Amino acid sequence: MSCRLFMADSHPDFRLVEPIPSEGRSEAPDTSATDTPSAKSDVGSILVSQVRDLADFLTVASHLAGAKIVLIQPADRLHLSAASALLKTLEEPPTRTAFILVADRPQRLPATIRSRCFRLDFPLPPRDIALNWLAAEGIENADIILAQAGFAPLIAAELDRNGFSSKRRSFNDLLAAPHGGHVDLAAATDPRELPLVCQLLQRWCYDLLSLKLSNRVRYNPDYAEQLRTLADNADVHQLASLTNELVTAARSLEHPLNARLVIEQLAIRYTRTISQQLS
Repeated sequence: MSCRLFMADSHPDFRLVEPIPSEGRSEAPDTSATDTPSAKSDVGSILVSQVRDLADFLTVASHLAGAKIVLIQPADRLHLSAASALLKTLEEPPTRTAFILVADRPQRLPATIRSRCFRLDFPLPPRDIALNWLAAEGIENADIILAQAGFAPLIAAELDRNGFSSKRRSFNDLLAAPHGGHVDLAAATDPRELPLVCQLLQRWCYDLLSLKLSNRVRYNPDYAEQLRTLADNADVHQLASLTNELVTAARSLEHPLNARLVIEQLAIRYTRTISQQLS
């Protein structure tokens, strides 16, 4: 019975807390906390109002006479005020209630939260096991898509289902051009795919830096020859500067912004870097 309720998203003793997309919110974010700077900075975060909404669930006894579970995912997206509100509950947790905090970057959680949790790490599976599983799932070019997913097989499978491979190849072909024009890069990019563009460009620049510094390709082994041609004349400082710019852009992907303008700026920046390298 519990399994059927859980699969139907109707288990009375389970609560999932996750970021709410801005278009899915029926009301403005809670800005009553003094550490909430603005609604803009809350987009893509778990808000203090979501943590406070757990109060009724935590005070009512279990419906099925078992334990109650609160899953917070990803916990590293807790807004500072939400983390503070959660801390009070973790300090005096209700009986027969377990809190599971899932985070890709646990270091982003406040130390006070981490100190009250038992940490359990889930390392990536060995590459050969991941490749065998992806092959069994019918995924072609498993080695390439696994590398693009940071060697996480579940993410790789999700990328494959979303048509990632064809989009990546089209974009990488433009990046691989010796004097790729920013006009072509920007024109070929859908503003709605800005997160994907940043990810692909970050991985491409990472490979350029990696080739320059250690002669290795991590994310794009099928473009090793083109990357090597670019990396042979690469300026490490310029590539590092561009990488930092991409990191900054990635931090604001979920904020209200002009996606087209960001894409054009990144395309111009990359084209200038490559042109200077090969001039």
